[in-house]
Amino acid sequence: MEKQVVFESKNGKLFGIVHIAEKKQSPGVILFHGLTGNKSESHFIFTKLARRLCENGISVLRFDFYGGGDSEGKFEEMSLETEMVDGESAIEYFKKQKFILNENIGVLGLSMGAIIGTYIASKYNTKSLCLWSPLAFPSIIKKKILTKKMLKKIKTTGKCYIPGWGHYIGKDFLKSIEKIKIDEYAEKYKGNVLIIYAKDDKSLDFKNPIFYFDKFHKNTLNLKMLILDKGGHTFTTEESENKVIEETLKFFKEVLNP
Repeated sequence: MEKQVVFESKNGKLFGIVHIAEKKQSPGVILFHGLTGNKSESHFIFTKLARRLCENGISVLRFDFYGGGDSEGKFEEMSLETEMVDGESAIEYFKKQKFILNENIGVLGLSMGAIIGTYIASKYNTKSLCLWSPLAFPSIIKKKILTKKMLKKIKTTGKCYIPGWGHYIGKDFLKSIEKIKIDEYAEKYKGNVLIIYAKDDKSLDFKNPIFYFDKFHKNTLNLKMLILDKGGHTFTTEESENKVIEETLKFFKEVLNP
């Protein structure tokens, strides 16, 4: 069963979809989308994954961060800090649902959502964590995207329109990508981890998934990394989409089923 939900964050109301498995109680997975993404993600890969998980007895929550999708707020009000708060609100909401086995929760983060996923997995000691095309160094966004003219405009007006994104970004976002370091959260996490990355990812180079692999290596129970030859940043080939969904399903079934 799928139903629309609205839950509160300190930032505002967040809109999401819950996929409820047929079991009276089931494991659960929360999906964290990437920068400029949403609860369905590129070519609806989050929707497709959520339905496959639900068919296999795992309930899912996918939602829009504050300032994105159907949730309240403006995109320029978003920062890594606001998304961390939203992540906390999401897992607290999910854990209160009677159909969720609280000891059997996993999280998945795509791109910048990997930072939020790792933070939440570490703070709440979730049983599993899956990262797709994970961003490890958020400050690279500033270097790759913003010109001197854009930076000056943000400094003087507080925001700047980003061509190609269709959004304004604000000064708080820039501060957060320089401030937030994911190292401590990755090093503390002790659960099960799957990292998936495609060699032809033009958005993030291989240093990003390797960073996570190295940080997780010491303490995690079970660490796996899958490297695809093709698929791009969001796995947009038929073969890569199918592979990523099936491997992610296999991972969560193995580590979440009680």
